[in-house]
Amino acid sequence: MSDAASLRLPARAKLNLWLRGDGRRADGYHLLTTLFHALELHDDLRVEKAPAGVALTATAERSGLAVPTGPENLVCRALCAFAARVPGAGFQARLHKRIPHGGGLGGGSSDAAAALRLANALHGDVLPEPELAAMAARLGADCAFFLRGGTQWGRGVGDELSPANVRPRHFVRVCPSFGCDTAAVYKTYAALWRGKVPADTVRGIPAVDEPEAVLHHGFRNDLWAAACEVQPALAPLRQRVEALAGCAAAMTGSGSTLFVPFPVAEAAERCARDLAPLAGDGVRLVVTRSGPTVVDAPMPA
Repeated sequence: MSDAASLRLPARAKLNLWLRGDGRRADGYHLLTTLFHALELHDDLRVEKAPAGVALTATAERSGLAVPTGPENLVCRALCAFAARVPGAGFQARLHKRIPHGGGLGGGSSDAAAALRLANALHGDVLPEPELAAMAARLGADCAFFLRGGTQWGRGVGDELSPANVRPRHFVRVCPSFGCDTAAVYKTYAALWRGKVPADTVRGIPAVDEPEAVLHHGFRNDLWAAACEVQPALAPLRQRVEALAGCAAAMTGSGSTLFVPFPVAEAAERCARDLAPLAGDGVRLVVTRSGPTVVDAPMPA
């Protein structure tokens, strides 16, 4: 076992820079191809060994980010899953939230992945990576990505991963006061397309193994129409963002967060100033940037 009694990790947010629907499996799960991209934005998670059981306390950067700390929290679920596999494992965890929920940024899944990695490190990496990945996939489709971090192509339900090289970027995140329920968006997406794969309207799009070439054609998200059905205020918000910014905006995941990418920080800061009128409607504007290209290592708390 590790000599450290307590370890911590940043649990990073992600963007889906590109997301294409690829149909559905026989069991109803949606298949997709997506480009996951880790951000500098992160929650903080600390985990320490306990004699038995799992307990979680949580704080938040502001009141709207507060999360429940009971067994339904993905950190608790992840630690309980680990403890069920490793006899004698018990944990006390402390979570500090910065990532908004319901925004398509993967905060809950990232917290769960960090919990698995910290639990495993505290117990001397007793579980191999494939077993952790299988455990993560049962907690959420995005969770396996956060075990690897950086930029990854995700296929299948999002848990079939392969590394991708994408230039670091700066982003203006446009966070409305409402979120999008993931299950409702996917249900609406299925109804809109009646189980069929939507036709690709982009001619000559290159193979998805070439991420920069793919992104040259735009930051695609096939869940956009469904998210607008679930939250009708999304479409006019995006129109205002694009009018004020003078460039295209995209949506991450199942929404509701929009983002505008830039190659340099100065351009992102200038865009945030241009978008300042949106703040009066309860919209939060946050300038952030790409996270590290490799997953963070656990650190002593």
